[in-house]
Amino acid sequence: MPFDRLSVFFAVNYFAQGMLGIIFEPLSYLLKDGLGLSAGESAVFVAWMTFPFVVKPLFGALTDMVAWKGRRRLPHIAAASAIATASLLALACRPGHRYGWLLGLLVAMNVGVILSDVVCDGVMVERGKAGGTTGFYQAVQIGTLYATLVLTGVGGGWLTVHVPMRWIFALAAAFPAMILLSSLFVTDLPVARPAGPALEALGSLLKEKRFWALSLLILLWNFNPFLGTAQFYYQTGFLKLGPKFIGLLSTLGGVAGVVGAAAYGKTAGRLWSAPAVARAAVWLGAPLSLLYLLYLGPVSAAVLTVLFGLTGVFFRLSLMDLAARSSPAGAEATVFAAYMAVFNIAAYVSNTAGGKLYDLLGAASPGAAPAVEYKAAAALMLIGSLGTALCWWVLPSATRDPGGRPAPCPPAA
Repeated sequence: MPFDRLSVFFAVNYFAQGMLGIIFEPLSYLLKDGLGLSAGESAVFVAWMTFPFVVKPLFGALTDMVAWKGRRRLPHIAAASAIATASLLALACRPGHRYGWLLGLLVAMNVGVILSDVVCDGVMVERGKAGGTTGFYQAVQIGTLYATLVLTGVGGGWLTVHVPMRWIFALAAAFPAMILLSSLFVTDLPVARPAGPALEALGSLLKEKRFWALSLLILLWNFNPFLGTAQFYYQTGFLKLGPKFIGLLSTLGGVAGVVGAAAYGKTAGRLWSAPAVARAAVWLGAPLSLLYLLYLGPVSAAVLTVLFGLTGVFFRLSLMDLAARSSPAGAEATVFAAYMAVFNIAAYVSNTAGGKLYDLLGAASPGAAPAVEYKAAAALMLIGSLGTALCWWVLPSATRDPGGRPAPCPPAA
């Protein structure tokens, strides 16, 4: 499918969201070294900071059912841009960073990001389902998101070393403005349905076995307590990696993710269907995840980052494609946001559990022996592999349509 104006809308929006990632590595060091938080305490901070991602369906309902002057998409884009920009500028204006203010303003920033994201996804589902292009449009979105890692990875590492945190927040404030600019590339559809039918469509979906099966599949497949806060403490502790190399790993993951997204966008509906890729994600994902046990140095860290960046994005897109095709008309943003919230809940729970378990196993304590750090990380890696293996149980129900047949996947236009 050609790259059209809608593709530009998705690309600009996700580029702006992704570039906010320049604050994440510096923020990790601020929490660890500036505020003196342990792995578990940092994980709790991140859990509260990212809580808006968990309640994503509420924002989806807002854009599906609340219209501003007959429009239900673009006015929310403007609000999202203003909230995120104001929050980052407020952080940039503060001479120092205390736990409470830092957390509150980062939560507000994420409210803006989430509102923008659900609007973008609502447009993707309602237009993509009409043309059978949900897989392609999601490949554009996720490919762009991973492309930003090429910049924010190395860039975040460099900023950590050379630039004060308040100036990093000031730089990041420029990107939410791009979210507003993205609206120039799409025409908002007027409200065609009242909220009642949308609520009915949502209620009907919640009664379907496949909705819950697909949600459980997404939850289990994305549950990996090693990734996130525990991984950062393992990298800086056991592996002794510096900010620039950790940033380089993010960049390598971004390049690999772009390749994976491009591959999915080219092949979805042509060489294989979304259900077929989802099945492969489970059958291959569990044994592949055991390779994390070889995460023992800079070289293995780089190789595994590339491998899982490539395969992870390709497999993730199949689950997102299934979710988009399951979203009913009139409640596109709400239902798709509900599925995406499951992705976020998996990351939310596994990151918090990983940080707490890393502390509990003694790996984050001062002077912890390298063997203790590795054993703690290995335990978290094995838990993640078990979560993927449990997907086998729910896979048949998640990849079938309500009539019991294998879920269809119409060819991309």
